[in-house]
Amino acid sequence: MGKRTGSNPGTAPRADSTGRFYRTALNVFLKRINTYLVRWARRKFKRLRSFKKAQRWWTGLLLRQPTLFAHWAYMTEF
Repeated sequence: MGKRTGSNPGTAPRADSTGRFYRTALNVFLKRINTYLVRWARRKFKRLRSFKKAQRWWTGLLLRQPTLFAHWAYMTEF
């Protein structure tokens, strides 16, 4: 839960303002973003309709442009 405000134990908890998060929980969310990006590319480009071609394209994209998307900086694994 959050921190209590003041000395009164009956007050509501407040949000943690330090911005801390569990990186393992964040990885699940960031992988989901990658899944949506691959799904979008498969719909956009006919040559990526098959899963194997899309997977090969995605792996090449990670190697060619590792800083293409901002959320990749926070990921520990792809």
